[in-house]
Amino acid sequence: MTEYRGACPENAVRNVIAMTAISQDARDWDAHAACFAPDARYTHPKGEIVGVRGIIDRSKAALTPLDSTQHLVGSVHVVVDGETAESTAYFVAQHVREGAAGGPLYTIAGTYRDSFVLQDGTWRIVHRRQEYSWRDGNPDVIVRS
Repeated sequence: MTEYRGACPENAVRNVIAMTAISQDARDWDAHAACFAPDARYTHPKGEIVGVRGIIDRSKAALTPLDSTQHLVGSVHVVVDGETAESTAYFVAQHVREGAAGGPLYTIAGTYRDSFVLQDGTWRIVHRRQEYSWRDGNPDVIVRS
């Protein structure tokens, strides 16, 4: 993870949000982990995970069985207050598993509401809240066997 000393803090926070998507799609779990504080919380529609290790384990379990994914993040709004920040960003996450009965594509769209802290010159997510707005396609694509 790049340190963002002296950079525009809003852009630095946006870069972290983008890296969460890029690192998941690249299956770069070290880069993904670097986006989160060690004790980060991740609240999603089915529950909450506490700790970066749990966040990475959940992402690995969900995405590794898939042939490909693409997480697009946009309409990012960031408010920085000293060494903390809050952001809201829309996402569209496409999941592909070839050969899945019912079709290979499942799309989830929603919102990330993130809280950040500046730690040793690097912005890290301390709490990500994921909300779904709509879903389309074959939900069996993401069913873990």
